[in-house]
This record gives sequence, C-alpha cells and structure tokens, in this order.
Amino acid sequence: MKSSKSLIIAATLAAAPSVSNAGGFDLTGQPIDIIFEEGNYIEGRVGIVVPDVKGDNPVFGAFGNTAEKTPFFAGGVKADFSDRISGALIIDTPFLRESQYDAGLFVGTAAEVEAKTLTAVARFKVSDNFSVYGGPRFQSASVDLQGPTRDVNPTSPNFGALTPAPIYQIDVEDEGIGFVVGAAAEIPAYKARLAVTYNSEITHKFDSEEIFLTPVGLATVPGSFEIHTPQSVNIDLQAPLSTSTLLKASVRWANWEGVDFAPPGFAAPPPNGFGRPVVEYTEDVFTYRLTVAQRLNENFAAFVTGSYEADGGESISLFKTVDGGISLGGGFNYQDESGFNITLGGEYRWLNGIDGPQAPGAPDSTFDDPTAFAASMKVGYRF
Repeated sequence: MKSSKSLIIAATLAAAPSVSNAGGFDLTGQPIDIIFEEGNYIEGRVGIVVPDVKGDNPVFGAFGNTAEKTPFFAGGVKADFSDRISGALIIDTPFLRESQYDAGLFVGTAAEVEAKTLTAVARFKVSDNFSVYGGPRFQSASVDLQGPTRDVNPTSPNFGALTPAPIYQIDVEDEGIGFVVGAAAEIPAYKARLAVTYNSEITHKFDSEEIFLTPVGLATVPGSFEIHTPQSVNIDLQAPLSTSTLLKASVRWANWEGVDFAPPGFAAPPPNGFGRPVVEYTEDVFTYRLTVAQRLNENFAAFVTGSYEADGGESISLFKTVDGGISLGGGFNYQDESGFNITLGGEYRWLNGIDGPQAPGAPDSTFDDPTAFAASMKVGYRF
C-alpha cells in the first residue's frame, strides 16, 4: 500500500499548472484533488510562469515581450470527520493575466486581472464506490489597467509622441460568492476514479473611476460595470496501467464566451472613449491533459504530462494575443515514511499567436511563436 500511495500522490500532484496566456486568463484549472487524499493532509505549492510573447507591427514597431513573469501560490488542508465525511479548505489563484508593453507605440500599457479564491469543500461517501462533494467558493477579483504613454490617435498632430501621463488608468476590486459541486465513482482496490466537478460562474460588480488624459489635463469618469469568471466543468479519470504505473486524463470546459471587460468610459464611442471593450472573449475553451506516473521504488515516482488546447479563433486585442497551444512537461515525487512528500515539476508550452489589428484602423500586428515555461514545487504532509 505504501508504494501505491506514493504513485497516487505523484499522479495527483504531477501536472504543472496550466500556463497563463491560454484559455482566457486561466492559471490553475481549479483543481480540488486534495479532497480525495487519504487521511488528514496539508499541502502548499509555489511556482512561476515565464511567458515569451513577442509582437511586432509595421507601423508601431516591435513590442518586445508583452507577457509578465507570474509567480503563484496555492495551498490546502483536508481532514476526515468520520468514515464517510471529510472536508477541505483550498486557497489559490485560478485566474491571472499580466501584460505589459515596454516598447513600440503602446509602450507603458500594462494590465493585471486577478481572481483569488477560498474554497470550502465537503465530501460524503455514499458507498465505497461513490461519493458526492461540494461547497461555497469566496472570490476576490481585481483589475488594474493603465493605457499607453504615447499618443495612439492616428489623427492627432502628436501621434506617436510621449504623453506626460498614461492616457488611461483604472484600478478596481470586488468580492463575490459561487460554489463547486461534483461526484466521483471509484474502485478503491484498483485505485481507479472518475470525478466530474462543476465550478459556478462568479459575478463581480465594480464601482469604477476611470482616469483619462485630455488636452486640458486629467479627467475622472465615474461609473460601474460587471465582469464574471466563467463557469466550468472538470472531468478527471485516474486508472492503473499496471501495479506500478498510473494514468490520469482530464478534460476541462470553461465558458469563456461572453466574458468581457468593458468599463463604461473606455467602451464609450470616440472621441471620449475607445469604442470597444478592453478585452472580450467570444469562444468557450476545452483543455485536454494526459499524465502518466511511474513508481521507481518505495520512495520515488516520476511522471510525464502534456496538454492540448485548440485555437478557438479569438480576435486580437492589446491583452489577448495568444489562443490555445500544446504543452509537455514532467517531474518527480518523493515520499518518506513520516508522511512527508514533495513534488517538483515543469512544463513548456507552445502557444498559438493571434494576428490582426490591435486598434481601429491600425495595420495588423503579428505574434509569432509565443511560448511559456512553468515550474512548481508542491510540499505535502499526511498527519
């Protein structure tokens, strides 16, 4: 049993987080695997995503790397309350996107969209082969955006000139509540499990103050707008290939269609606004992942993992320059007799760049061969 537990831990913790800049602003895929850990258990993960998303425009010039390095943290604790009832608390940042233009006409443009969540999950074992689980999810969302520090109006006599301040700024926060619910079918003797998890949409309403740079100085536009993190379904299958090899396959559907960020001042028609949302998603996203873990001995296991996300046909914007991609990664898991375990993993992703005009009437920008690398370390202890 000891070696089987090591293998299951390796498979459960194996995959590096979904690399940012794909699937809307998905980062982790909202996993709740901790609820299936045996006994009382605590874990924490740290990691970093390093994207390389370089763009170029025949008029605006080269943009350099427009995607920021993204460190992240996640953690959780799980406890058994009886033979049939258990619960877990999970803290993570499932949605995160950071972009910045350090060169070209859009120099000084930067954005950060982040959603941090605290999820409480209770699980009830109906039988040894079937369980249901669910609970509330508390989410804090923030949007921080500043526009370029060059005049981007092609009809302006100062087109391309540096401005004394960013042309546009907004910084807002809000809290919202949603839920998670799911069911799992298991064959404990074979360490096999099929779990289906639904994550609800969470809506955030922001009271905003948008700051515009005008010819006579800074102007503030008060208003309000909504943004929501998408509903999603995760399907996870775990099955043994042999006594020392475990396979884990997953499919995630995220309802990104209709998710947009449209502050009223920004979306107002020109010349007062820009006449479009800051970013708008029009297609749902399916992410497919396959992980295979192999026990090496009583303490070590190794794994390989890969994912695929189709090009959904999204249109380009300043903060949406990639659409889908493939990834490949791997790592190792170690567990000792005391209940301590550690997983080290990494993943490289080849992204699909989006080409097209990033501003009305502008020539097409191109984002060729964008990539990203993610590395993480996860530490757990069974008590």
